Amino acid sequence: MTQSLIGLRTTPHGGRSLFPIQPIAEGTSIFTCEAPFAHVIYKDYRREVCAQCFAYAASTFRSIGDPRTWSIRSCRVTAETVWFCTDECKVTWESGVIGPLIADINALLGKAKIATRRNSPKDGHDPILPNGPPVQITQDYIDKAWADVEELVSSRARLSSYCSTMNLEDMELEISRSVASAIVQRYVSDHSLASLATSSIISTLDPWTEVLDLQSSELSNVILRPYILAAHLRVYAFLCHSLPKHLRLYVPTARHILARDTGNAFGIWDGDHRDEMLGWGLWVGASYFNHSCCPNVKKTRVGRTIHFTTSRSVEIGEELCISYIDTSQTITQRRQDLENSWFFKCGCQRCQSEEPEA
Repeated sequence: MTQSLIGLRTTPHGGRSLFPIQPIAEGTSIFTCEAPFAHVIYKDYRREVCAQCFAYAASTFRSIGDPRTWSIRSCRVTAETVWFCTDECKVTWESGVIGPLIADINALLGKAKIATRRNSPKDGHDPILPNGPPVQITQDYIDKAWADVEELVSSRARLSSYCSTMNLEDMELEISRSVASAIVQRYVSDHSLASLATSSIISTLDPWTEVLDLQSSELSNVILRPYILAAHLRVYAFLCHSLPKHLRLYVPTARHILARDTGNAFGIWDGDHRDEMLGWGLWVGASYFNHSCCPNVKKTRVGRTIHFTTSRSVEIGEELCISYIDTSQTITQRRQDLENSWFFKCGCQRCQSEEPEA
């Protein structure tokens, strides 16, 4: 990326966004985001996805009879087994700090999840959930629920008792792994164990401050999906109970990550055709790009890095936008997808031209 080509500005409709500060030709690389701050690969795909570069075995081997999983693995005693597409990826991963630490933590979380199934609540009620009839969801309601779970985790005895009967769901474990990966990133950054990739081309902030600067979708997400609040509270309690002592200091990170994950994270797909979603990741710098149904920027993932390239020539002052969705859909389908996942009604030039007259 060439720093002189683009700049960050505040917009009235989309928070901060990127704009060209000089004309940019089609096919120009304008931005690169090196690695996700948080990520998770779904359990069903972990042997098929390289832990280092996210290469997907089933889309790499096309011939009949070729294996659909990777055969190179790292089997450290304290960590979960992870798989690689090449020896080079294995060496790169093992020589780093963050990957092995995340694998250690994921092994702990996997064992801790099993422990949550030892008993079941006699009445079937999860005490972490709000009691009483459904109420209107407000920010105060959400804050009260988080205050209640904070009170629960303040007692190790009560927390241990709760977690022994919580029966953590599979997707809640996936969310826990994603949040834990962010906690490891913060720990490593604070202890200067590695140099984290940032979007310093447009920001001089440290990675965690950049995360906090992302727009929170907590209220919109819970209003649309009331069940997600309980899942997030359970994830928080589970992490408070399961993470080693040196990482518990960072568990308050969980709420901030969860509030910003929806609306800012990108799916980790098997390729340009997006046939299989293998997991998701939070590439902080990539979130500076707003959506348009007629985008002028194309997003491409190569390994852990996301590259942004202009798909047509762009003039000064024209907002640089990518597409969050399948733009071949109708305006109704596009707007529904955007409202369900990103909580806004698209008003891009294309949508305005296709909008039915009142």
